[in-house]
Amino acid sequence: MAVMDVDEFIFSTNWIGLEKPSKSLLEPVISVDDSVGQIYLPCYDFAPSGQTAHPPEGVCQGYTCRLKNPQRHKSLVRLNAVEPSLMNVVHHFKLKPDFKSIWTAFARINHYKYQAWSEFKIKFKRRVSAYVADWKDPINLDSKDRAPGLGVDDTEPDGWAQKYCEVKDNILQLLTARWFGVGFG
Repeated sequence: MAVMDVDEFIFSTNWIGLEKPSKSLLEPVISVDDSVGQIYLPCYDFAPSGQTAHPPEGVCQGYTCRLKNPQRHKSLVRLNAVEPSLMNVVHHFKLKPDFKSIWTAFARINHYKYQAWSEFKIKFKRRVSAYVADWKDPINLDSKDRAPGLGVDDTEPDGWAQKYCEVKDNILQLLTARWFGVGFG
């Protein structure tokens, strides 16, 4: 089972040369020893990329820069490996004793987290309110669920459209355009 959000996409740079997608894209990621109960995938947070409104072509086409380093991870888990426990939370699972967790180098998550301000503002309120009673309260300010430097204010910061853009990364943009014919309208 993949544990991820609707604005996150599993992606492998090994797919670059493929002319079309197939049902076997994830086989190199999930073909692991039977003792592996959880596979960690690094999660890269994408930036507004100069966008001031939702890109009509979609997130993979419109958001093409990101933070340099992954900020967290997401997981693929074998359901029969997870310990039935209250110790489990969305991205961290306690495994039964015979299972282990591993990192993969075959795939990553592209997380389109920092979108155009109008969209991000809605996400920010909803996301942070899941962790604090009122997202405007100065609680958990260091949480990775808050935008760095944004604090508790819902006013668009100066230069928002250019924030968090440390690395140009349009690999998934080009790949999905080739596979699905979008983004070059």
